[in-house]
Amino acid sequence: MASLSRALRVAVAHPRQSRTRSLGPCNLSSTAGPTAEKSVPYQRTLKEGQGTSAVARGPSRPLPSTANVVVIGGGSLGCQTLYHLAKLGVSGAVLLERERLTSGTTWHTAGLLWQLRPSDVEVELLAHTRRVVSQELEKETGLHTGWIQNGGLFIASNRQRLDEYKRLMSLGKAYGVESHVLSPAETKTLYPLMNVDDLYGTLYVPHDGTMDPAGTCTTLTRAAAARGAQVIENCPVTGIRVRTDDFGVRRVAGVETQHGSIQTPCVVNCAGVWASAVGRMAGVKVPLVAMHHAYVVTERIEGIQNMPNVRDHDASVYLRLQGDALSVGGYEANPIFWEESWHAVKSRTRAAGGLCLKTSTVKSCALWSDDLRRA
Repeated sequence: MASLSRALRVAVAHPRQSRTRSLGPCNLSSTAGPTAEKSVPYQRTLKEGQGTSAVARGPSRPLPSTANVVVIGGGSLGCQTLYHLAKLGVSGAVLLERERLTSGTTWHTAGLLWQLRPSDVEVELLAHTRRVVSQELEKETGLHTGWIQNGGLFIASNRQRLDEYKRLMSLGKAYGVESHVLSPAETKTLYPLMNVDDLYGTLYVPHDGTMDPAGTCTTLTRAAAARGAQVIENCPVTGIRVRTDDFGVRRVAGVETQHGSIQTPCVVNCAGVWASAVGRMAGVKVPLVAMHHAYVVTERIEGIQNMPNVRDHDASVYLRLQGDALSVGGYEANPIFWEESWHAVKSRTRAAGGLCLKTSTVKSCALWSDDLRRA
């Protein structure tokens, strides 16, 4: 939004490019100094993911010779699929993960859950997801998923957007989702760090929140295993066997891995950004394009604790609470495909600087993108 651009207070320094990409932190401010490792989320996880290959380690458990269903991919989609298959009573379900659970793009996703969407189907699905993550999984496993209910705040920078949010509030009432349309003054009271000078209002959903990707997937697979499902890590899939039946219909016959094969009549492709490659193993074209998404993680911001997550649809930016810091990300109108660049987030950090006064001067700890790399 134009007013956010005019309110730019963030000094973005484009890091010097080199042939060997460093894992050192990048800063939004040219005066920013080095950042301690403890301030950089996921750094330990990234280090643990490096080293010995999945082939050298071997599978986390022996492969069964047969399975009724094989789920390929141990990210959020795969773990959710395995859990719901097991809960529906499907026996003999097996999940294959090439490395470790969530080691693909899941472990560093934002994990934001906004309950209100324009589609009633989406609202119902999100309500179900929230119920599973915030209540049911902990009851089933005794494990906390990492769910944080800090609320969600949609920003309206024009009259049309505010009218849309009023319609969303009405839709939410029909499905039991509590929400409130707030004036700029009320928004300032709720979120003191917010710059409300150019806002028409906001939509506040107190029961929105944030999921921890790793914690959620751990509890999902634990609950699925309790119902007889199997999770096999360090087991890369190398091929899918397909046969043609007597009617000329091509059907799945089995899955090949680097550690053996499994006979199965059903495969669920949950490989995420690698879904197209998995589809080609069975001669299937998956209509999926992997687009670049990146976010920056700030240093500590005084007064940000317990603030709701923020979404500005016009600026295409979100602010996700991360302890006493923020993750700032967004989506490009002209997306970049798999190429890591500070240009991917520069416009979003500018918008965030106009939206939240504190992000205009705070330093960035790190830049994260969807291909597991940090600039």
